[in-house]
Amino acid sequence: MPFKTLPPAPLAGGADLEYPPTLPEPLIVAVLDAPHMEREGRTTAILAQGFIYQHAQSGAEIVTPEGFLTDFASIPQAARFAFPPFGRHAKAAVLHDFLYAVGEPHRKAFADRIFLDAMTDLQVNPGKRQIMYEAVHLFGHDGYAAAEADWPHSWGDWRTGEYMPGPLPARESFFVANWAKPPRPDYDPTHP
Repeated sequence: MPFKTLPPAPLAGGADLEYPPTLPEPLIVAVLDAPHMEREGRTTAILAQGFIYQHAQSGAEIVTPEGFLTDFASIPQAARFAFPPFGRHAKAAVLHDFLYAVGEPHRKAFADRIFLDAMTDLQVNPGKRQIMYEAVHLFGHDGYAAAEADWPHSWGDWRTGEYMPGPLPARESFFVANWAKPPRPDYDPTHP
């Protein structure tokens, strides 16, 4: 499976939590119900356990760390009946939110392609994933461009449900050059 949950903190008594090998590793979040933590009327959640996504097409390994704040798929209210913010695509949406929060210059097409390929890996319905991909590809420019301004509001403490007190990690520390495994130089994200 291309998604790998990062090791959890030890349980009481020092025991480690292990996931059964026959089950997909879970997406573990703390859902926030405080109105001040909403994003444009959308409920948010804080990633309680980070994960790694291994992108087969480019060879990249992307780490989405614990503490990242997400609203899953940023679906406008009018379209949520057909495309709910949370569903089979949830891990791909969190990954995409993270890449948009980082907002590395000149990498939007790559972030959008990662979203499409991650939804494919998660076996999201082909029609649904194509529409979701096209939506972010065509209309996500403002969200991607707001990364630097939004960075302080992209982190939270899942135990308290509040924004993470500083110091925050630098956005640049999550740029491609600092990934566990950067993409192959011959990979072209603009051709899905």
